Amino acid sequence: MDTATCQSGSGSGETIALVGATGSGKSVLTGLIPRLYDVTEGRIEVDGTDIRELTLPALRATVATAFEDPTLFSLSVRENLTLGRPGATEDEIAEAIDVAQAHFVHDLPFGLDTRIGEQGMSLSGGQRQRLSLARAVLTQPKVLVLDDTLSALDVHTEALVEEALRRVLHSVTGLVVAHRASTVLLADRVALLDNGTITHVGTHSQLLASVPRYRYLLAADDELDDGAEADPTWCTDDERRCAREDSEIAESSERASRDDDFGSLHSPAREARR
Repeated sequence: MDTATCQSGSGSGETIALVGATGSGKSVLTGLIPRLYDVTEGRIEVDGTDIRELTLPALRATVATAFEDPTLFSLSVRENLTLGRPGATEDEIAEAIDVAQAHFVHDLPFGLDTRIGEQGMSLSGGQRQRLSLARAVLTQPKVLVLDDTLSALDVHTEALVEEALRRVLHSVTGLVVAHRASTVLLADRVALLDNGTITHVGTHSQLLASVPRYRYLLAADDELDDGAEADPTWCTDDERRCAREDSEIAESSERASRDDDFGSLHSPAREARR
């Protein structure tokens, strides 16, 4: 795609989900919007203005990002959250924490004033992602870019975050990298990427019905059918692991039982030969 345009008016924005195989260019595209890279052809516009004509502070105030592997600093939780909006009130910080389901910050030794170390090394992957998401939401941007931000979350927490994100995305222009149908359903339209090119654009239902490649990419998802409710047998990573172990034990027992039955059927023949 030579030209990418992000339009955000005073009314409700539109959310676009980016879907594609590994290496298709999703993360590069999300990095172009906040100018982590600069385009070599075409242009990216926000409200009709080429982003290269904006100062970086102005662009950062307009576009907020949250990535799968977020950048955090050796500062307090509060300082990390308010990097994009130093003047945020306590109520606004609390609301952003609610959206990202980042309530764990209140359980840290010094709460919001706890220093988290370089890159948030004292936090888990899911906690770092939620803190990054809360920071992006707190910025109150016109354009919100989410690059697989929920990948480290368990199913239950992911569902809570997605429900809150629907309210946030209603008032901004959103660009969401999606690997699951539940995340795709946050978007108004879906763009399918292949080798750096947007090959199809449409709603989830339209692409599901007419584009085999799109269906293949989401084929492993429990929520493939548009509007279907997920029915997982676990809600946390620990329950997922236990369910897998129980399944493996059951399969081993079944194999052992079959082997015993097979042995008992052939034992009379062995005795006759003796």
